[in-house]
Amino acid sequence: MKKLLMLAMALTMSLPLLFTSCSDDDDDDNGGSGSGSSKVSLKIDGQKADFGYIYWNTDPELSHNGKTYYQLEFWSFDFYGKKIPSKMSMFYIGFYADGSESVLPTGTFSDYDLSGALNASQSDPEGLYIEEDESKSGKLIISKDGGNYSITIDPLYILSGDDEAHLTTTPTSLKYTGKLPKAPRQSWDD
Repeated sequence: MKKLLMLAMALTMSLPLLFTSCSDDDDDDNGGSGSGSSKVSLKIDGQKADFGYIYWNTDPELSHNGKTYYQLEFWSFDFYGKKIPSKMSMFYIGFYADGSESVLPTGTFSDYDLSGALNASQSDPEGLYIEEDESKSGKLIISKDGGNYSITIDPLYILSGDDEAHLTTTPTSLKYTGKLPKAPRQSWDD
């Protein structure tokens, strides 16, 4: 998961022409591509990021033994809109479940991965690396009511830092309710 995340961030950050051509660093509050106006905010290790672009996806290469690998993608900007801001944050939540590639499953999932980066920029392409402390974090709960999904992890303990020997632990929670469209493509594709 960390390799996919760092590949996506490095790929995104290696596009300096897009950085210089986009002068508007403000995130739209509409969630982009129909993902609603709801946001997730995280404050980790003194850094804060808002995630207003939430999607789900599958990874057929990681799916096996009749289980589909699903990913929830949280972006601070409309990654699929090709407008790259000068500073960005994102994280993934990946989990296995029974189901198809066309429908996001609902339920309670105790085995999941969360990793990402806060405030990556051209001068700091990796930003502040984050991942969940799976030994302390609660279960991932996904439910659907009409056209809105709810995603909850409570409590959520986030490990952050650049050196695995000196990680900071931040207790928080993840609560999102809103639209959750399928991503138009896999985030690691060109």
